Order: sequence, then C-alpha cells, then structure tokens
Amino acid sequence: MPTRIESVQSRLGVPPTGDWDAVTDGAVLAYQRAGLGQAQMAPHGHTDAATMVNLGYYKPHEIFPSKWADYMAGGERPGTFGRDMSTAINQVPRWAWVGMTVTFGLLAYLAWRGDKKRGFK
Repeated sequence: MPTRIESVQSRLGVPPTGDWDAVTDGAVLAYQRAGLGQAQMAPHGHTDAATMVNLGYYKPHEIFPSKWADYMAGGERPGTFGRDMSTAINQVPRWAWVGMTVTFGLLAYLAWRGDKKRGFK
C-alpha cells in the first residue's frame, strides 16, 4: 500500500519515491499554475491546505469523526453542545478548578457542620 506522499506523487505524475524532493516541489508548482482542482490555489510552489485538498491528501473520513464527515457529505449537522462545553472548560486553568473545588468543598462541609450543630438530620 503506498504512503500518502507516494499517493500525492502519483497524482502529480512524478515517480513515487516516498520522499518530498525537488521533483515533487516542481510538480506542485506546475499543478498550482494549471489551476486544477476545486479549491483556489495560488501558484507559489508551497503545499498549502488548498493544494493538499485538491491532491486528495486530506480525506474527511480519515480526519474527522464519522458524524462530521457525514455532514460534509451532505448529511444533517450534528450537535455541538459537548464540544462547546469541553472547549469552555479548557479555557480555565487547572489550578482554578482545584481552587474552586476546595472552596466549595469547604463551604459544603461548613454548611453540613452548621446543620449538625442545630440538630438537623
């Protein structure tokens, strides 16, 4: 089975060596100048995202979870609540979470102790 570089090289029409060499760079520039593919490419010779998508290097079903790959293929848009919550939680440093946990734990203990002193069960 060919490597990804070899598959890109074969798509460019150069010998598939598996190494990104000067021949491959020249073929990338020629490909960009030809303007082949769906995404807009500027002919600069560098392998930017638009060039790699047009060459078939990025495949959504390999990169994204299946629900998002299905959405990009025309399916229904999946929910983002879990992703958004995990992103929001990651914005707070861990020391802040530890501090809040200790603070609320202490407040809960003091409330429990106060209830115990008043005779509540």
